[in-house]
Amino acid sequence: MASLSAVVDSNVYVYRAIEDSVHHERSKELLNALSRWVTPTLVVHEVVWTLSELVGRQAALLYVKALLAHSKVEVVPVIKQDISWALEAVADEGLSLARYNDKAVLSVARRTGLPLLSFDKKLLSQASRAGVATINPYSTPP
Repeated sequence: MASLSAVVDSNVYVYRAIEDSVHHERSKELLNALSRWVTPTLVVHEVVWTLSELVGRQAALLYVKALLAHSKVEVVPVIKQDISWALEAVADEGLSLARYNDKAVLSVARRTGLPLLSFDKKLLSQASRAGVATINPYSTPP
């Protein structure tokens, strides 16, 4: 994985931020092994919202600012095509709109041709069904 880039889901960053989380060390290993962390704008928003609930406003602000300054981070927009694909996928699969964000992140991985790194087992399964490569933190060596 020396020169591997991946689309990184929000849970990877959240686990990385929370030192006593069950997947903290694994998220660090996986991020360290990647050369580029392709981060959809939606993921940045999710990290802000999630960390503000879990660690508070100040810690969330500091973490996201540091994340944005990290040399491996490349923030990419969620574009109209991703939104349309996500809405269509949610409708076609009869999913709750709560799964919309996942589908939008998955669409970015599809569009960029990059593997998806996530701790979300449902999302990893959806990615496989959509023909998107994944980095499965539960089975992939660091």
